[in-house]
Amino acid sequence: QRWVKTDNHNLAAKLALRRHFMGRYHQSGARVFDACQGDGTIWSRLRQEFPLASYWGTDLKPQHGRIKIDSTRILNQPGWGFDVIDIDTYGMPWKHYEAALQFGGARMTIFLTLGLVTPGGTTLSTFIRDLFGIEFSTLKIPSAIASKIHTWATQYCLGIVVTKGYRVIEALEALNPGGSARYFGMHLEKLTTKNHESENDHRLD
Repeated sequence: QRWVKTDNHNLAAKLALRRHFMGRYHQSGARVFDACQGDGTIWSRLRQEFPLASYWGTDLKPQHGRIKIDSTRILNQPGWGFDVIDIDTYGMPWKHYEAALQFGGARMTIFLTLGLVTPGGTTLSTFIRDLFGIEFSTLKIPSAIASKIHTWATQYCLGIVVTKGYRVIEALEALNPGGSARYFGMHLEKLTTKNHESENDHRLD
């Protein structure tokens, strides 16, 4: 499945990406987990447009009426039953993403916001340092090198759907010209023993 880009911008890009997947795969009512709710702008709009079976928003920032919690603690436990996972982080979404794939159901849609490397250098997240076996934690990496590392990490992390037993039904990236983040959406299906064998037969053909 190749990654397709759509021509949108900023909040409009995020909304358009979610509207596409909600309209195509979740018209009968989704169970949504908003892992990084923020001020709730995105899903306050989408909840007016799409019937949801349930909605649960969490964030590390305290706000009246919601649970202040690290949402990876929820996704890292089996049995949560969401079929739409929205991971709109300020930086790297990979811990959430890996947990969602580890304990996800038969079909689900995942939205990812990926922060980009900023000019002047950056430090690497713990997840990426562990991924590449980098032991130092505070050294600032030049932007050109950090950008390469983040590109490799992004390609690897997006590809772990296969190692976690899923296949990609559809994947889109929304264009964000001049922006400081990338927006991904993907609809996934868990491979059963039967369709996994079918896919292997197809590759042999």
